[in-house]
Amino acid sequence: MECCPFLVLQTQGETVAGKEMSVTVEFTNPLKQTLENVTLRLEGPGVLRTMKKEFRQIPMNSTLIWEVKCIPKRPGLRKLIASLNCNALRHVYGELNVQIQKP
Repeated sequence: MECCPFLVLQTQGETVAGKEMSVTVEFTNPLKQTLENVTLRLEGPGVLRTMKKEFRQIPMNSTLIWEVKCIPKRPGLRKLIASLNCNALRHVYGELNVQIQKP
């Protein structure tokens, strides 16, 4: 049985309120077909506004990496959530807890 695909979230740079940081979302297409009209969504209350990105095609076995720059507003433990939808795959998601430091 195949495991469900998932999104890998990572942060780069300092995670400090008021300072720019970047978040990357990584996804590898596990299917033996090209995914079409893929929508990727990223949200993180207190860290970034909800963002969406469209990808026309993701060939089989290829990996996409989406990098988003953001400036977290408030310190504390925050959750980043990414989700991916397309015709062939539904409810693919990933999450990451991020500790935002005080400036």
